[in-house]
Amino acid sequence: MTTTAAGEGPVERGVMAPVPKREVFAWECNVRGKDWKHTINHLTAGKARYEYLLGLRDAWPDATFADITVRKIGPAHTSEAFRRTATYRGLPALTCGTRVEVCSGSWRAMGVIVGHNDSANFDVLFDEDTYFKGGIGNVHPSELRPVA
Repeated sequence: MTTTAAGEGPVERGVMAPVPKREVFAWECNVRGKDWKHTINHLTAGKARYEYLLGLRDAWPDATFADITVRKIGPAHTSEAFRRTATYRGLPALTCGTRVEVCSGSWRAMGVIVGHNDSANFDVLFDEDTYFKGGIGNVHPSELRPVA
């Protein structure tokens, strides 16, 4: 329990129940016969393939799910660009695969960091039992709290 900034009295803060860790892996996605490799952090090969397909269809609308190859390359990959973003945002120890609590206003949601974006925000893969039902959201660093 804490007090408000104006000292108006106690504010009740809910405690998040522990949620089993969702393990995120790095997947190398590519189009058969091409050298368009891209690493995507996700839970499964199928989900990584689908995320790659969404980006691929911007330039190649006839691409299909079957055109894409996927191979697991290990634990969540933290790129140099991600490290620059994390350092710029004052969170140099943050890496892809880190479990976080997202706190915005009155709601809280648990998830795992899977990347960053051009807005210097972080991409969070939310847990299935949250309002976001396993989706990936663009989260401002001020709303993140790493959890063990």
